[in-house]
Amino acid sequence: MSVLKSSTVDTTVPRGRYDTRSVVHDRHLGEYLLNGHRGGLNMLRTTQFHEYHSAHAKLTEFAGYEMPLWYTTTTDEHMAVRNASGIFDVSHMGRFLIDGEAAASFIERLVPTQVKKQPTGKAFYTLLLNNQAGIIDDLVILRLDETQFMLVVNAANAAVDMEHLRGHDPPEGAQMSDLTDSSAMVAVQGPSAQQALQQFTDIDLGQLKRFRCSRASILGQRSIISRTGYTGEDGFEVIMLDASNDSPGKAVEFWMRLTQVSKPCGLGARDSLRLEAGLPLHGLDIDQRTDPFQADLAWVISSGKTDYVGSKALGTLQVKPAETIRRGVVIDQGIPRHGFNVLGNSDEVGTVTSGTFSPILRKGIALCKLKPPGTEPGAAVRVVIRGSAQGGHTVKPPFYDDRIYGWKRQENSK
Repeated sequence: MSVLKSSTVDTTVPRGRYDTRSVVHDRHLGEYLLNGHRGGLNMLRTTQFHEYHSAHAKLTEFAGYEMPLWYTTTTDEHMAVRNASGIFDVSHMGRFLIDGEAAASFIERLVPTQVKKQPTGKAFYTLLLNNQAGIIDDLVILRLDETQFMLVVNAANAAVDMEHLRGHDPPEGAQMSDLTDSSAMVAVQGPSAQQALQQFTDIDLGQLKRFRCSRASILGQRSIISRTGYTGEDGFEVIMLDASNDSPGKAVEFWMRLTQVSKPCGLGARDSLRLEAGLPLHGLDIDQRTDPFQADLAWVISSGKTDYVGSKALGTLQVKPAETIRRGVVIDQGIPRHGFNVLGNSDEVGTVTSGTFSPILRKGIALCKLKPPGTEPGAAVRVVIRGSAQGGHTVKPPFYDDRIYGWKRQENSK
C-alpha cells in the first residue's frame, strides 16, 4: 500500500508550534481541564505511546493523563482528518468488559437503548442515566457475542461509571473487568482511514460496516475493531488487548507504523473535529443535570422500553416541553467560548457550552443550551463576546456540508 506522504509527521516542526487559531481553541480546551477534568498534579498517568508523544507533541493534562494536545497545529491536524486520515491515541478512555450469561440483562437495566435485541457485532451509542434521567455519561457499547460486551466510556468519567455499574449489583452471571490498563486504543479517522488501517489487520475492513465491531488481529495481536467515529468522519477504533504500559506487545510498533501512513493528531483536533460534527462532550455540553431531551439525544431511547435506571423520570419529562435544548450556532465574527451568553431579539436565550474556530467554515461555531421556541435552526441570535454582541444564526449540526465532508459523503457517492 502506498504511503500517504501528506499525512506523515514532520519531525522538523518545533514542539508546541501552533497558529493563532489554535491558541483560541487550546484555551477553550484548557478551560475544560480547569473545570474539574484534571488529575493529580504530580501523578499523571501515561499511555503506551507516551515516549512518542513526548518527542513530537505539545503535551497537556487531561483526565489525569499526560496527553498530546497537538503535534503540528490543531488546524493542520483537523484538516488532515477531513481530507485524508489521522490517528489519535485514545488509550485513556475507559474500557470495561462485561461477560456472562446475565451480561445482556444487566446492561439492559442500565441504559435506555435496547440491548438484547442488538445483534452480535453491533456497536451502539447510548447513555448512562441517573434516577432523575440526568446523563452520567455517554458511551459506545460493543456486542462481541451473545454473552460478552465491551463498554467504551469517557476518560474523565471512568471511575464514576464503574462505581455506577457496581452500585447496581451485577448478578453472578455478569462478570465485570476493567481492561483500561491492560489494553491500548487507537482511533484512525478520515476518508482514507480504511486504506491506512487495512494493511495491519487480518479482517476485511470493507465488510465492517458503520457502527459494527469485530474481533481481529493487529500485527498478530488479539484486538477488537469498531467503526464509529467521534470526528464526524468515517473511522475505526482499534483496541489492542494484552497491551499494558509495561508489556505493550505489538501496540507501539502498530502506532509507529501508523504514523507513516496517517497523521498523528492531538486532543485539540479531536475536540474541534467533534464540535464541527456537532457531537457533545460530557462535562461541557451534557452532564448529570442534562436529560436526553435537552441534549437532543432522545433518539437513543428505545420505544416501549421500561424498567431501567432513569426510565420513570423520562416518562415524566417526555410529556412536557424541554426547558432548553442543544443547538448549534454559527457567528460571523469572533470565537464563542464556554459560558458566553446567547441573545435572541433582545433577551438572553441561552449559553454557549463549547465553542471553537471551524477550519471548514472559517468562522466561530458553538454548541449551546438554548430556550425554545424561537431558537429553531435558522433563527437569528447574537453571542456576547467581550461585551459585544456578535450576530449569528442557529443550525442543526453538523456545521459542514455533509455532501462534501463527513462519513455521509461516502454514502452520497454511491
